[in-house]
Amino acid sequence: MGETFPMKGGDGAHSYAKNSQYQKKASDSVKGMLEEAVIESLQRESMSGTVAIADLGCSVGPNTFFSVQNLMDAVQKKWPSETLEFQVFFNDNFGNDFNALFAALPPERGYHAAGVAGSFHGRLFPRNSITVVHSSHALHWLSKQPQGVPNEGRIHYVGAPDEVVRAYSDRFKEDFKSFIVTRAAEVVRGGVMLLILPATREGVPTANYPAGFLFSYLGQTLMDLANEGVVDKGKIDGFNLPIYVPSAGEVRKMIEKNGCFTIEKMELTKPRGSDDGPIDVPELIMHLRGGMQEICALQFGDYAVEKMFDKMSEKRQHMSEFMQSNYRREDGTQLFLVLKRK
Repeated sequence: MGETFPMKGGDGAHSYAKNSQYQKKASDSVKGMLEEAVIESLQRESMSGTVAIADLGCSVGPNTFFSVQNLMDAVQKKWPSETLEFQVFFNDNFGNDFNALFAALPPERGYHAAGVAGSFHGRLFPRNSITVVHSSHALHWLSKQPQGVPNEGRIHYVGAPDEVVRAYSDRFKEDFKSFIVTRAAEVVRGGVMLLILPATREGVPTANYPAGFLFSYLGQTLMDLANEGVVDKGKIDGFNLPIYVPSAGEVRKMIEKNGCFTIEKMELTKPRGSDDGPIDVPELIMHLRGGMQEICALQFGDYAVEKMFDKMSEKRQHMSEFMQSNYRREDGTQLFLVLKRK
């Protein structure tokens, strides 16, 4: 069983529920593509009266509910004359705040809801039981931290030695292979998987990816705290943030090698629109905190995490200048993937 890396639960100021606007914008950016994919790819024989939808890596907060509703609307639009029943499975790791998730369920939701706790890198459902699998901005999380490679003074593979990068890449390949194999058993023939995940173009250095810059900043801030005696440097050296952003080519090769799914659509998209304006760095730091606070607190302690994000806030002007100079909005950094079960 892999490790569990939950987002910040509850609905407080630092919670994921209050700080996941970037994920919401990313999902909204492909809403039309998602509807089109369901209408074009989902086959009627994949359903037996009930449409079973699984949202994998659902976390907490409203984003998963919007995604599920969009999927239901798309299915109903394809078969407008049919009265369909929907069963929705909300999945995330055991450490996820399912209490907060279900407390926020829309009262008028039009579907039966169930929580499924467990890693999506392994089996979750009976064979041939799921009609539509959806996962948005979750598959870049690894099942465990890459171990046994020297990564002194860093918490990620950006700017790290080649052996560290390979360790991350190998871990992702093992995890994604497991993900595809287990979903092949669970998804009915003619069913579809709609996957949205961070990705890069072939040959684009990871350091040029905005999240890579943020993870480097996290590591540098922790090193500042180590120099001040707040954090044990050995804990930094022994920590590898379990996140890997693959290239589109890496993902394609693994799907084709598995052979159980046809690639109906595979496209690098832009998670932010041209009218979104400049990146709001204080908001970005809060977004980062909603996703990283829990895992960092487990490694470094609550006090160190408070100091870490305070220091990042102090550097917000430099972060803003860097983002404006280096973040190119025309780059596609989000992979939209439609797979049909053969």
